Amino acid sequence: MTTEEQLAQMRQEEEELRFRAFDADTALALGLVLIEEARQTGKKVTVDITRKGHRLFLHAMEGTSPENEDWIRRKNNTVGRFVKSSWHTALQLRSENKTLSADFGLSDHEFVLAGGAFPLMVAGEGLIGTITVSGLPDQEDHDLVTSGIRRFLSESQH
Repeated sequence: MTTEEQLAQMRQEEEELRFRAFDADTALALGLVLIEEARQTGKKVTVDITRKGHRLFLHAMEGTSPENEDWIRRKNNTVGRFVKSSWHTALQLRSENKTLSADFGLSDHEFVLAGGAFPLMVAGEGLIGTITVSGLPDQEDHDLVTSGIRRFLSESQH
């Protein structure tokens, strides 16, 4: 798949993987789906769901480290700044030969071009937070978070 095809696929995911409403109970249910998705594939990740600056769900599976939370913070900042998944931003900027520091004046201590953070979009509200996975290579973090959201939305019809 070319970079352009990947970027088009990500734009499509960001349009499709939206919620009608999102509260603390939704975060708990979605977080558990993401953990189960990781378990089924033998992956060890940290999952974070934050709404309007309020962390509603955090679980670090055995085998992860505190460093995963720093990656989550930086990925979440990237989603907040660019209003698209962190992997979408990473691939897009790389394809344009741009960097966070040189082209946007953003610190590598606060932002990162890495996969795994997905925009939490709610109908009528837009971006209200992030759904993030950390612990795997970029594409795998991204695929886990999007497949988990897709599964959750299809099962719950939120």
